[in-house]
Amino acid sequence: MRITHSLLFRILLFVPVFLSLFLGLTSCGTKSGNDPLTVLSIAGGNVSIQKSGSSDWSNGKEGLTLAKGDKIKTDTDSTASITFFDGSIIQLSGGTEISLDELITKSSTSAKIIKIGQTIGITSSNIVKLVDSASKFEIDTQSGVAAVRGSKMVVQVALDNTTSVYNVEGAISFIAQGKEVAIPVGSVSSAKPGSAPSAPQPGTPPVISVPNVTSVSSLLGWQQTGLYLKSGDKYYVEYRGGSWSVNIHGYPYVGPLGLPNDIDNKVDNGSKIDLSVPYGYLLGKVGSGNVVTVGDKGGPFTADATGFLSLRMNDGDNILGDNDGAISVALRTTVYFAFDDYSVTKGNPNCSWSYGWMPTDFSKFNPYVTHNSIQWYGPQGGDLTPCIWINTGGTTYGVPTGWLSLHPGPGTEPSILRWTAPVVGKVHVTGQFLAGDGGIMTIAVFHNVQKLWTASDAGKFDLNIVVAAGDNIDFAVYGGYGYGNTPISATISYGN
Repeated sequence: MRITHSLLFRILLFVPVFLSLFLGLTSCGTKSGNDPLTVLSIAGGNVSIQKSGSSDWSNGKEGLTLAKGDKIKTDTDSTASITFFDGSIIQLSGGTEISLDELITKSSTSAKIIKIGQTIGITSSNIVKLVDSASKFEIDTQSGVAAVRGSKMVVQVALDNTTSVYNVEGAISFIAQGKEVAIPVGSVSSAKPGSAPSAPQPGTPPVISVPNVTSVSSLLGWQQTGLYLKSGDKYYVEYRGGSWSVNIHGYPYVGPLGLPNDIDNKVDNGSKIDLSVPYGYLLGKVGSGNVVTVGDKGGPFTADATGFLSLRMNDGDNILGDNDGAISVALRTTVYFAFDDYSVTKGNPNCSWSYGWMPTDFSKFNPYVTHNSIQWYGPQGGDLTPCIWINTGGTTYGVPTGWLSLHPGPGTEPSILRWTAPVVGKVHVTGQFLAGDGGIMTIAVFHNVQKLWTASDAGKFDLNIVVAAGDNIDFAVYGGYGYGNTPISATISYGN
């Protein structure tokens, strides 16, 4: 049962859509009137879902469609985000529980309404601008209601039900016990149940580490994201959720593929940005480069210029006023593949990868300086080991075709495949070691000097790591020598 509320947060002024970067693919298409598409994304850890009408909690899955009455909670070391049908996003920190109390999409007979119950924890909301006074986005706590009209706020509910509201962007006021307090941007006001709000104080909200997600509004033209690319860089734009309409007076809400062809063929093309795709299609461009038809392809796309990635709906600037809704997408840059990037001709290091060995105490990384047609090596005993090499023929020494192999030195010196982070961020590290040749080796993944994962001879790894620029992720094979060839695959991507 919802406790009677004694405080209210209200946005006093309209503010621009907040486009911030925080990483699941979902289907797209026309949404029906009272069945909006609301999608879960998991940044890391365990997220539990209690579906409407059930008393059981189950494991949440990336891309799960949510509905009115569902409850979501995160473990203490977990984070998640939810993309609503209009492209608005709410992020959940660890130890947070919310419920989806009402989800109504805008139609000719109803306003757009999103009501969320927050029991405990921290949420950060990025809200697409509401276009009419009847539409609502509210967070309901045991102390009151936070209502937003297109802005960003953070709501924190403590164990004693004290509610703190941080104004990140926009005009926000906090009303409790008949007292209204305006909260300036960059400030926070708090209240316990039954008490008036405190005077605003400068305050920075808690940081929630979530996937790299941004909303794209149907009401705006080119919208610059925070993803900066150099010409030639590969990047990915993956549809997360939400829907939009190119005209709320008779056209359906659709996803990033835009209007169905049977409808689009009946519409004058004169206002399209790109004539090759339907109205409502998701478009992109990098800097002053050419328009890219993004849609739901995901990628990779290749930047044809240097600059920030911008996104928009395929609809002319002069007719955006009758649009509605937004979609959200996950953005990520080049994926680093150890195999694809491997080279004996481009030097060592090569791009973000380097190859070398360490003494058994892991005290120093020594890059290999010698190579042949397939192998970098550092001859410690005249046998071309320790080394890394690529198998371009049939399976040999237990190494399948198309795999890299690490081999320790004759003194069991670790052979190292190293990736060095070019920029700060959260990276997703996945891959596996195979058993390879007959010897039993120790295998491990290190973040700088910290061992994150280890196994004997073979195993899969799936790690989320926050790195600073210059940090090293090392993949190591050591602890043995004879018959030591150990195949490895490794993939690293930002923002996953």
